[in-house]
Amino acid sequence: MLGFITKATSALATTSAHRPIHFIIVTALLATIAYLSVVDEYVPENLSNPNNISVGINYYHPPGSTDYKNWIQIDDITQYPNANQITIAPLRFRKVHNNDQNIPTIDHSYQSLNQNERILILPTDQIQSHLQSINTITYKGITWKARNNNPITKYYEYLKNAIVKINDLIKNAESFDILLITVAYLSMWYTIIKVFLDMRKVGSNFWLAFSTIISSTFAFLFALVATTKILEIKVPLISLSEGIPFLVAIIGFKHKVSIASEVQRASNSSLDVKTIVSSVITSHTVSMLRDHVAVIGVLIVIAGYAPHLVGLKNFCILGALILSIDLLLVYTFFSAILALKIEINRARRTEDLKDALEEEGISSLVAQKVADQASSISHPHDSNMFTKTDSSIVSFKVAMVATYLAIHVFWFGSSWLYSSTSNPSESIFSNSPSLSKSAVKHITVSSNGTIVTVLSPRTYMPLGTLIIVEENIFFILEKISHAIQDSLISKFLLFAFAISISTNAYFLNASRVQVSANNKLLEKEISRPKSRKNTLSLSSPSSPITPLTPLSASSKAPSSKSSSTIVVEDDDSSSDELIISAPSKQLPLDECIAKLKEGKVKSLTDNEVSSLVVAGKLPLYALEKQLADNTRAVVVRRKAIAKLSNAPVLDTDRLPYEHYDYDRVFGACCENVIGFMPIPVGVAGPLLIDGKPYHIPMATTEGCLVASTMRGCKAINAGGGVQTVLTQDGMTRGPCVSFPSLLRAGAAKLWIDSEDGQKTLKKAFNSTSRFARLQHVQTAMAGTLLFIRFRTTTGDAMGMNMISKGVEYSLKYMVEECGWDDMDVISLSGNYCTDKKAAAINWIEGRGKSVVAEARIPAEVVQKVLKSDVNALVELNISKNLIGSAMAGSIGGFNAHAANLVTAVFLACGQDPAQNVESSNCITLMNNVNGDLQVSVSMPSIEVGTIGGGTILDPQGAMLDLLGVRGPHPTNPGDNARQLARIVASTVLAAELSLCSALAAGHLVQSHMQHNRKGGVAAAPAPVSNGSATTATAAITTTASATPNGSTKLNGNSNGKAVGATDIELLKEGAINCIKS
Repeated sequence: MLGFITKATSALATTSAHRPIHFIIVTALLATIAYLSVVDEYVPENLSNPNNISVGINYYHPPGSTDYKNWIQIDDITQYPNANQITIAPLRFRKVHNNDQNIPTIDHSYQSLNQNERILILPTDQIQSHLQSINTITYKGITWKARNNNPITKYYEYLKNAIVKINDLIKNAESFDILLITVAYLSMWYTIIKVFLDMRKVGSNFWLAFSTIISSTFAFLFALVATTKILEIKVPLISLSEGIPFLVAIIGFKHKVSIASEVQRASNSSLDVKTIVSSVITSHTVSMLRDHVAVIGVLIVIAGYAPHLVGLKNFCILGALILSIDLLLVYTFFSAILALKIEINRARRTEDLKDALEEEGISSLVAQKVADQASSISHPHDSNMFTKTDSSIVSFKVAMVATYLAIHVFWFGSSWLYSSTSNPSESIFSNSPSLSKSAVKHITVSSNGTIVTVLSPRTYMPLGTLIIVEENIFFILEKISHAIQDSLISKFLLFAFAISISTNAYFLNASRVQVSANNKLLEKEISRPKSRKNTLSLSSPSSPITPLTPLSASSKAPSSKSSSTIVVEDDDSSSDELIISAPSKQLPLDECIAKLKEGKVKSLTDNEVSSLVVAGKLPLYALEKQLADNTRAVVVRRKAIAKLSNAPVLDTDRLPYEHYDYDRVFGACCENVIGFMPIPVGVAGPLLIDGKPYHIPMATTEGCLVASTMRGCKAINAGGGVQTVLTQDGMTRGPCVSFPSLLRAGAAKLWIDSEDGQKTLKKAFNSTSRFARLQHVQTAMAGTLLFIRFRTTTGDAMGMNMISKGVEYSLKYMVEECGWDDMDVISLSGNYCTDKKAAAINWIEGRGKSVVAEARIPAEVVQKVLKSDVNALVELNISKNLIGSAMAGSIGGFNAHAANLVTAVFLACGQDPAQNVESSNCITLMNNVNGDLQVSVSMPSIEVGTIGGGTILDPQGAMLDLLGVRGPHPTNPGDNARQLARIVASTVLAAELSLCSALAAGHLVQSHMQHNRKGGVAAAPAPVSNGSATTATAAITTTASATPNGSTKLNGNSNGKAVGATDIELLKEGAINCIKS
């Protein structure tokens, strides 16, 4: 049974998640109907008919002498048709500012016991016209305006009367009851507030928590309608106000919060939306059923065993219905909300990636394509219901919802503030009048009896801004209400609403079907067996039939129109094709130029277009625009350059150009493209970084580099992996500006360094980007020149383009708005950044990401894996990396070969290889800690990004995918780029450890031979320049010759003493151990 329920609920949740719009609209529509039904039952008549001023409480006095005790309240005045009818209308005058204001004197009224109130008494047939005539009263220079029956400020009256009513209830209640109700309300509000706090932890500031509350509110509405309309049970407001807090506190929203949390975490996976929602809700089905069924059972038992307690029984029935419907809504309405939330988040992430790429200078078309592909890679099984997000549409929808709620609040008031009866006197917030003894004294009972109708008090206020605004709002809403009530307009609106829902559903399904169909077609094309094609050239009678290599489905074949082709397709099952090419005559240059002027370049053949380029009639850079085919532009450009530079190599395939997506390159990565340069990519690892293993891609042509890094990874993993700390994240740009005098330059420096200057520039800079945020501005003077170094966060982008845009605007703002109109911008980049140049400021202040990576290697691992010794490594690091670099006057170069690894990872992951200059700033430290090796690298200026630049290219993006850091981070912008910086530093650490071990091993073997064997010889010098290895081998080469006694003699051994074969093997092992892993 439980298995069946689980499957059924899972199927229901799946359907809801697959059709979120349908379920949300239908549920909201039913809730609206339920709301209106409850309004008809619960709202007092004088509120539901606001324009009928004759509605009030009726009292009847039989014929005879007047006696207050004989006045009885009646509901139907038609029972006494001959009775005299009189209406009493209390007129209240609210003083706003001057308490000495005198209230007006009005005909047919008398002063009540309240000095601010007059009681108007008139025959019922005269009351309406008289009230309309005194809608505005001018008395002693003050104009009093009657407020509408549904004013905005009426809630003040409700609140005041509610406080009085609640105060009366408290006085008549037991202390324990008061304490119990207070605790229940506190628990309820704590539960509701906690929902918002918990949802904020999972990344939703408002909407998920709000939807959670709305879902339970809809359940309450449906349950209230069921009890009122179906079961014909009216639960008093007092019972609701006392019981609902207990239900909320007992059941709470813990299941919904848990479901939303898991769904939010799973939304970053590659699963489709409906699978995520259904699987998470299914995992909560048992616990939800257990809790809800237990409470429902208790409520039913109480209702069955206490039938004499009508109020308690009715509330228990209502509570059981609320919980049952709330459970059903979890699988329908709440599932649809969660699915919609996931799709919105995914669409927003795609749009954010597109915006970030555009800020980095990528063209809109390329940015959109990259963002869409990144979304399809991240969620390959998902069909997004949104093609784009539009903040104006979202704002409009939010405004419409707010207006809808405002109209209901304005018109009806709070519907739940009234009891189930239609008697307004039973309302907690009742402001209903009663027949007072003072009023009775002014009424004469007729011989046929008298009926007195007491209207609700009419409030007057001095005419002011609030009253005018209120009247205008009410007038507009009243006109809208009348328009909607029109029979023709109401039908039109209903028809339009139905069409709108149908259209939205149609387009939603159409977009999903289109995306799904495209994906299926692409997969089918990729998996389709490739047909064998043969080409027969007719350029020569003796030309043989040569096979034509088919292009992959994902590649774009080069477009060539130099010859005409005839395609003959065989009828056999192999689907072979014969492409027979025939040469065509090339147009003369003059005709080609004419075609160019007519804008018909695309109709020319590749050779004809290249002739235009060679003749100087068509620039190389304009080929993509003229041909509207980036791949064909590459082909034509190769032909043209081959002729212009007499380089027939471009007519060959030695520089490849086929099977490449040039659409991403054009306008983003390179110009005048003639192909692409393949570089071997190796992988080192796994390397354990902060507890997580990574396989690190490295693009390099230097042998042994990957192998050496692999050995370092192995040693580090044996010691527990790498620990990293990111100490700073801020890209910099340092413009140079000048002033006419030294005093003005100094004043500008002081202003920028001040708190006001920092705040002003930060505000100006931050207005230019959604992602870049200014952290600090640093200044330096050189005469009348002022250098300003902006340091900003840039999200997951490396950020040079977006920071340059912000800096340019900030300088413009200084000139135009801050009084520095005599400032002259010399250069947007004044080399004070400093970008792609060795500079002490980057080494000291940092630039980009500042990372420290550390590992501890047990002594046994140093000996067995690294073939070295801890003390030898420490000594070598001090002598080589610290003292040696200091002797060379190095800036940031206190390492063995950090640039090797930075460049290799940069090339593989689409980073700017020129920024290797500052990104390779590194100091390597080694210490002996209790016999083990402690090694660390500190790199203060790693400049990386996971969006923009070369990361938009598919091979480089694939390597970022390998590391799990491609694109913007879904929840915390900047985390992907920061993690890539940690990976770079950890890779440098592994390679530093391996190379230093290789260098130390040769020294270690030599020392061992000198101290433990007689006649030790000096090893031949290693082929290393200036103490640093240009390759990862760091081998100590020797040339040996055999001696008659079988020993080996080393060249360079001045004393000519022999060295045994075993010693030679040790030397070789120490020399080449870097390529062992």
